[in-house]
Amino acid sequence: MRQQTDLQWEQLSASRWERGLDEVEQFYTSLAKSYEGSGRNFFAITGFVSFSVKTDDGVSQEETRRKVEDALRRAWVHLRFDHPTIASWVERDSDRKRCKKIYESPAGQDGLQSWLGTTFLTISNGVSGLEWCNSDPPVPKLPTLFLIWPSPRVEGLLQGDLVLRAHHDIIDGVGTLMLFDNLFTHAARAYKRGSDYPLPCFGIEYANLSPPFCVAAGLQPSMSPEQTEKFESIKAYNAFMKQDRIEIASVPFKRGKHLPGKHQRVAVTIPAQQTTAILSACRRLGLSVTHAYHTAIAMAVRDLQERRDSERLVRYINYSLINERGHCLCPYDTPLHAAAVYHSVSCRLLVVDTTVLSITDSSTTEMSREEFLRVAKTVREFYHEMRRDKDYIQMIPSWYASNTIPYPHDDATPPVPEPNQSPSVSISSLGVVDNVISPSHGTFELDNPWVTGEELGTGLGLFLGTWKGVLTLSAAYNDAWHDKEEVVEFIERCNVIVVQGLGLSKDGLM
Repeated sequence: MRQQTDLQWEQLSASRWERGLDEVEQFYTSLAKSYEGSGRNFFAITGFVSFSVKTDDGVSQEETRRKVEDALRRAWVHLRFDHPTIASWVERDSDRKRCKKIYESPAGQDGLQSWLGTTFLTISNGVSGLEWCNSDPPVPKLPTLFLIWPSPRVEGLLQGDLVLRAHHDIIDGVGTLMLFDNLFTHAARAYKRGSDYPLPCFGIEYANLSPPFCVAAGLQPSMSPEQTEKFESIKAYNAFMKQDRIEIASVPFKRGKHLPGKHQRVAVTIPAQQTTAILSACRRLGLSVTHAYHTAIAMAVRDLQERRDSERLVRYINYSLINERGHCLCPYDTPLHAAAVYHSVSCRLLVVDTTVLSITDSSTTEMSREEFLRVAKTVREFYHEMRRDKDYIQMIPSWYASNTIPYPHDDATPPVPEPNQSPSVSISSLGVVDNVISPSHGTFELDNPWVTGEELGTGLGLFLGTWKGVLTLSAAYNDAWHDKEEVVEFIERCNVIVVQGLGLSKDGLM
């Protein structure tokens, strides 16, 4: 592992700070570099939230709109002060042969306005934010906020969408939702006070720069001998499970294309009554809703496999995505450090074996509840074992390092990797999103916040979360390899499996 001193922000001039990347950040930097030749950015963050503001009596919608834009611009400047990492970027240090993160304090008002003009952009062509997000939007060098004004829909109500586009080596998904909450906290104050809401004075904001995860979590520079032995054992287990004689269940995809197309997102929302029933049933069975849906994903992938003359075992393999802010030291465990990459994936793979029926089997297509509960037990134990493992957090840097694509020494654009021929389906649980971003901020009412990472691979990335008591299962996919109808069908199949597996189908909830 690299020295911890390389990971501390170092002042190189009156306005410039630099530090090295830790293994988590380098993983995303190298992945983005490896797909640079596609013209797209793997796992680039898209954060989205809709908002509405009531227009006051006697105040035109145009005037309200100007006031809202001014409030959001002021809020974005405040975020630059509170979270200066949103104005940082990563580049290759050719002399030291490594990547580094750079932050430059704005040079006076001109510098601040230049940054604001570059990173706060307004789109007023009538397209909705959801449509815009699926239209191949850019990933600028610096995290950028797009204010999108769709066509007016409700009299007396100004509605807009905000979209954050950022590189994944700067911020992660939960951090993006935290950032939105902080943004609207400032926007509500700025809307109420107008020009009386002062802008911060830059020059000392560098104290708020976020360290990398291994510093934020207080990790040791290297693993102990016992942890190293355990990590190697986990790697051997993962390799064996992939190479065992059991067939790996993968997601079918359109073959023939080498380069990825447009990242897309689709979502299916479950009504509040059904959401309540699902959550209650999960609690009765000792499951989390994430356990239930990860179980459903494994079984839905199994259902996509070709039936043959005889039944056979297939193996679903994937991992768990984990928000690690709860393992960070204070204040890095708070929204004060939203603009950071403080998450991990499970070092040990989740392995689920299920049976694909033969082509002649005429069994009912309704999923077996007994099988669902068996798989759910495996999934739950996997998550619980991970929580009980006190060593896994120290293994995170080594896991990322061992899975990082080498960064080209000459910084040249490498050939785009071949499409993965055996893609799987992952799940990211955002939990109760209301606990991360408040639905109301002064005059601003928020709705439908979500986040994805740009999918350039052949697999599917699912996201699970509840907002105002309503559960949403969404999917990120690439249109070079999947169609919208196919992905929506997969999401709906997962919902059916959960309802049937929890014993709710008799209640007419699906």
